[in-house]
Amino acid sequence: MLLLPAMPVFSQTRILGAPVLAALAPSHGIEWRFAWVHLLEAVGILWVLAQRRAITGGPFATFLASLPVSSGRRRAIDTIVVIVASTPLLLPVLAAAIALAFLPQKAINYLFVLDLFLITLGWQLTALSRNLRNAIALIVANVFLIGGFHAEGALRPAWLTVALLLAAFTIAHTAPARAARSEMPGAFSRRIAEAIRVRVRNGLPPIARLQIGILRDRAASTAGHCLMMGAVTASTCFLLALWGFDQRAVPLTLIAQAVIMLIAATTYRDLGAAHLHASHFMRSLPLSTFAKRRADWLTVAALALPFAAVAPLLLVTHGVLSSRMAAALVCSGAPLVALHYLPQRYASRQSVLLGIALTVVWVTLAWQVFV
Repeated sequence: MLLLPAMPVFSQTRILGAPVLAALAPSHGIEWRFAWVHLLEAVGILWVLAQRRAITGGPFATFLASLPVSSGRRRAIDTIVVIVASTPLLLPVLAAAIALAFLPQKAINYLFVLDLFLITLGWQLTALSRNLRNAIALIVANVFLIGGFHAEGALRPAWLTVALLLAAFTIAHTAPARAARSEMPGAFSRRIAEAIRVRVRNGLPPIARLQIGILRDRAASTAGHCLMMGAVTASTCFLLALWGFDQRAVPLTLIAQAVIMLIAATTYRDLGAAHLHASHFMRSLPLSTFAKRRADWLTVAALALPFAAVAPLLLVTHGVLSSRMAAALVCSGAPLVALHYLPQRYASRQSVLLGIALTVVWVTLAWQVFV
């Protein structure tokens, strides 16, 4: 995009740096800015969690832990590796830095962007080290970051500087990722976690515990799917409010439902890979093939239901749909979830194309009923 001759470089950098520049827009309030900053930081955390094994060294980490390397050097290596792994996420930051050169209040804006970068880096290192003690300093740094941007006079650079120092302190004192993973939690936290685990285990059937275990093992992928479904839901609610819940509300909700189901259906691939990896164990279970498939269907439906129900409930509260029609709209997605299993299971290479085709057919049929 930066090589397009017909578009000025400044316009291109503003487009590429839009996620960061949006946090600097004076038209937004403190609540919106607080939520947006945390969303950007959450994207950074999910980015490194999806690459945890590669970033922390994988099997090589055991050998590296045996070397006589100081904690400070390991911490520096972890920081460099995380920055390199986050290179795609740094492109909007660099583009925003270029765009800020043409805007007023350069010092404050650059300080804000630097704070945001360091705080996000601190969250990434904290997530890799699993050391929640650093989260307190980062939360306080976020408060100073947002509060400093909305402060007046000399308080503005002072608060932003405090956020910078807190983020730098957190990065400098974050435990190395490999050392943190080897630490054992405290006795009290172990007792609490064990008590919760026992209660949940006793209240769920074995197949449900198995499915939950698979999702926990692939937490980064599951969180990514939930993040995308949440983004679709938030965008739908925003457009519904923007359009005033007019005649476009129901068609938009239908399309959003279909997209959410399509995103949730990608979980079938994770479930199938886990079943294949533990095929000997799965065959030993006293479960029929249909029961295993039904468990996968219910798992995907349970993931999609919270997001799929938001827009119809919003339409009910604004009188666009009756409660029965909204319930029928949500339940109508169940056959689509079940049908998405077929391409994911039997034609994985063409699953995206076939899934889109199924989605279009479902929208066409549902359109005749609800619109």
